[in-house]
Amino acid sequence: MPPADLTIKEAMKTLPVDIDQLFIDVFYYFFHSSKRKQEFFDLWRSLFTSEPTTILKHCTTRWLSLLRCVNRYLAQLDGLELYFLSLDDAETSKVQCILDKLQHPLTKPILCFLAFILPSMNRFNILFQKSSENTTCLLYSEMTRLVRLYASNLLKTGTITAAEDDLTSLNFTRDKQLDDEDLGIGNDTWACISALEEEMDIKPFFRAVRDFYIATIKKMLKKFPFSDSILKDLGIINPEQVCSYSFSTVEKLAKRFPQLDLHESGSLDQLREEFMDLKLSPSDRPSLEKPTYKSAVGWKPAYQKQEINHPIVSHGYQHFI
Repeated sequence: MPPADLTIKEAMKTLPVDIDQLFIDVFYYFFHSSKRKQEFFDLWRSLFTSEPTTILKHCTTRWLSLLRCVNRYLAQLDGLELYFLSLDDAETSKVQCILDKLQHPLTKPILCFLAFILPSMNRFNILFQKSSENTTCLLYSEMTRLVRLYASNLLKTGTITAAEDDLTSLNFTRDKQLDDEDLGIGNDTWACISALEEEMDIKPFFRAVRDFYIATIKKMLKKFPFSDSILKDLGIINPEQVCSYSFSTVEKLAKRFPQLDLHESGSLDQLREEFMDLKLSPSDRPSLEKPTYKSAVGWKPAYQKQEINHPIVSHGYQHFI
């Protein structure tokens, strides 16, 4: 399981409803019984105009499973609750356990909240699971982007900017956090919460959201390799970030990877000349926005075209991509 997904798995424990267990219990209630499935489908067709959909299996070790189940259960929630309410008392203990979760007033807001916050985590995971593309140069910047995105839903802007590049110094004290009405929870979640506001105290929901964000961000800061300076320096491989780096970074990488044969003084002098020329020649740099250059296979020809002007730089880039 990717480290990013482990952060969500840990944060799920802070929610007042055990959503993972709900998914598992409902799936296995129907799993071995065609009769139960048919009864559920028949009830659904009698109540709704849409066709019923299958109950998805949630696997807590599969990192794409959670969001798929969240979206499916949001569509099925009313039908599932009515189905379990319609059952007789023969299976009270098992059914009641499921009903307690389905009927919990915060179940739907939590599902809406997860539907809002999980896509960004999934995009991050998918980006770095692509075997056909070398995304090493994006890892540090995307880790930073993800942490800041989650933090922006909880913390005041000044708190995040004060941390600058050291996100491990983020301050999570209550006075540094947004007010309840400014928390990032998604429009659908706000609609659910607004409907509940007159019926119950919604402060426990907001406390759960804060705990979820804090647990997620702290776990990311612990699991993600932010302290790896080499990983940060490898961002230079991204053609769009070349101008933000100095030659000292190139020199450090050349010495760190002696197999490139670039650490000799003569090679470094030529490397500096080529690197500065590349920084000052935008037309010589491919863009990640162009599909041709997205993959490692696509990037190489882009730099091979520059081998006449930048042979050493081209050699170094092809080593990493």
